Amino acid sequence: MSSKHSITETEASITLHTPHLEIGFSKANGALNLLRPSGAGENWVGHGEPVATLDARLGTRWLGTEHSASFLAHAVEETSKGVKLTIAMALGSLHLHDVYTISGPLIERRVVVENAGAEEVQLNGVRLIVPWVRLGEADECRFEAPGTAVRPRLPLRVAAQERLDRSPSDEFAPAAPARWGLSMEDAPDCTPGLLAVHHSARGETLLCWYFSEVEAGTPRVDGNDTALSLIHEPILAGWLAPGRSLAGGSQFLLLHHGSWDEALSAFRVHYKHVGILPPLYGQPPAWVREAAIYEVHPGQFGGFRGLSEALPRLREMGINTLYLMPIWAYDNRNGQIWDENWTGSGSPYAMRDFERFEPTLGTQEDFRHLVDEAHRLGMRLLLDFVAQGCALDARYVREHPEWFCRDEAGNLVSSHGWIDTYSFDWANPDYHEYMLDWSLHLLREYGFDGYRVDAPHGKEPNWDRRIPYHASATNLGVLRLLERLQRGVKALNPEAVLLCELFGPVFVKSHDMACDYLPCVQTYQLLQQRLTPWEWGEWVRDHFASLPEGAVRVCFMETHDTRGFRPPAYGWRGSQLSRAGFAALLLAGFVPMIWSGQERGQEDFYHRLLRARRESAALLEGERLFNAVGCDNEWVLSVIIRHRNEVVWGVISLWPEKRTHHFEVPVIELGLEARTRYRLHDLIGERLGQVGNPTHWSEYGQTEWTGEELAHCALTPEPFTPYFWQIAS
Repeated sequence: MSSKHSITETEASITLHTPHLEIGFSKANGALNLLRPSGAGENWVGHGEPVATLDARLGTRWLGTEHSASFLAHAVEETSKGVKLTIAMALGSLHLHDVYTISGPLIERRVVVENAGAEEVQLNGVRLIVPWVRLGEADECRFEAPGTAVRPRLPLRVAAQERLDRSPSDEFAPAAPARWGLSMEDAPDCTPGLLAVHHSARGETLLCWYFSEVEAGTPRVDGNDTALSLIHEPILAGWLAPGRSLAGGSQFLLLHHGSWDEALSAFRVHYKHVGILPPLYGQPPAWVREAAIYEVHPGQFGGFRGLSEALPRLREMGINTLYLMPIWAYDNRNGQIWDENWTGSGSPYAMRDFERFEPTLGTQEDFRHLVDEAHRLGMRLLLDFVAQGCALDARYVREHPEWFCRDEAGNLVSSHGWIDTYSFDWANPDYHEYMLDWSLHLLREYGFDGYRVDAPHGKEPNWDRRIPYHASATNLGVLRLLERLQRGVKALNPEAVLLCELFGPVFVKSHDMACDYLPCVQTYQLLQQRLTPWEWGEWVRDHFASLPEGAVRVCFMETHDTRGFRPPAYGWRGSQLSRAGFAALLLAGFVPMIWSGQERGQEDFYHRLLRARRESAALLEGERLFNAVGCDNEWVLSVIIRHRNEVVWGVISLWPEKRTHHFEVPVIELGLEARTRYRLHDLIGERLGQVGNPTHWSEYGQTEWTGEELAHCALTPEPFTPYFWQIAS
């Protein structure tokens, strides 16, 4: 055996020692019960009642609720990737092989499920548990789950109140009700899947995440009041005959020493390790970061011709990119042009034929005119690429029944909550060929600028017994199609793009930019005072830091999907809160998107914001510093943005009355001179009614401050009014 590692075995346990860590398992049930850095005296796991650390679901039941696991054997070997330790255990009729590959402080964990019984079983998921994590005392630790609905900087003792069988509390994830009751959505299609326990005083972090390009996994936690189990549930599914086995994705563990920022940087290395970076397209076209997007259905303007006539007004407002909802023949329930009535008029996403334009919108020539008019005005146009499914009476149901997912009884199924569509099997190669041929033919024919990819998040298993692959191969099977689509799009037009509706890191590989729902949701929590501006800033900072480097994110206060949000986005339309939220997202560095109708009566406001962003290098591409400015009122949001010699200070007071606030600005860090006199140019203010001509802020007559005075200044912003102050001498 190599000197790089050693095994200690007793009657009760097995422990693997490496130069970086120690990891141990129970010989009663095979459970992980020891994990710590080498030489450390304190165990980082097992701070609670011993529990099995693997479970599997057969049909609808978790075996762990009916059976106790029992240890069978272990094996260890040196591999090119590191030391590989396999723990085999029995659970009901299954044998579970818990495989750990250890390289330095990083552990990759995979499970292989084997049917050891005499009858076929229906595997419908597995559960990987890192039990009862705590680094020191609970009061000294915090829990983090970047890129989810979880509150940032959460004390571990608060997180440890959560239970696996209960809905998330407001203290844990106040935004969960707006995300179907979920505090953490699947990884890697919706979130990074990163769960972490951090001890800031000791500079220690246990990071735990999940990755697969075949099946997504659901991050979850379970607490016992003083420690927290970190859990991922891969959606691994298939029919298993006796003797057959199935392997799932990887859960990763990283034992890190350093600050929280350094821990996040260490986590991001994972994206190169698993092949998300570098992306297929190299770098997105330059216009992507400058995009100001308008989401619209042509029916809202009377069809293709009506939308064409509206383009000059939209261009004047600052819009340079159109994203069109589906324009093909759909489940049109009244034969009239779509009027945003999803139930009475039908959903444009319930398409009957991908190869026919919806007749109420106009002809092929009308659409061609729309594309040409957009290009004449210097605008780009994206179409919806809807891979999820088709209408219940679509021709594909009759012509290609093998393209669809089925339940255990062989019936066609719906997906993602869409009851008016049947779900395509994303692993079917013939379906891939059709969608690829269709989409690239359209791009060649009409010369638009790419696609917005609709809802590619993991879907239900396909239980059709005739398929040559396992049931959950369809879960993220769309990834291969989207990678081929990206290559095909760039071959036709290097400036064309894919905009993904989903925001998980796995899509950075094949998409130039992605819509991001969670910042919108968290901003609604901010505006309702369920998150403080400090928490919001920390959440946004960690969100960007946990994504692949260079990821371009699109955000909004409204889309066609936010009609069902809590609070209802349409009810906030035109309000000071809605405008403040949109401005906050722009300050945070997101590419802005406006939903058709959102701008009515607010055109001047959006004009000023979009123009300021277009003309300020800092707003477009500057470094964001969240919570760098101190304030005596916690309900004042500040973001500092700097790019070369330009410094922009964004301020939004969310305090309900006008009052003077005292600020502490880090002038030295910003390169401002103590004796130099500065003005605050409001990039989105107006002077003498001239839009785009910035005003100088006047604090009861004072219009200049030395750098020394700015360091400790008193200002009186109007409540809920955004200010983009360019600090200039």
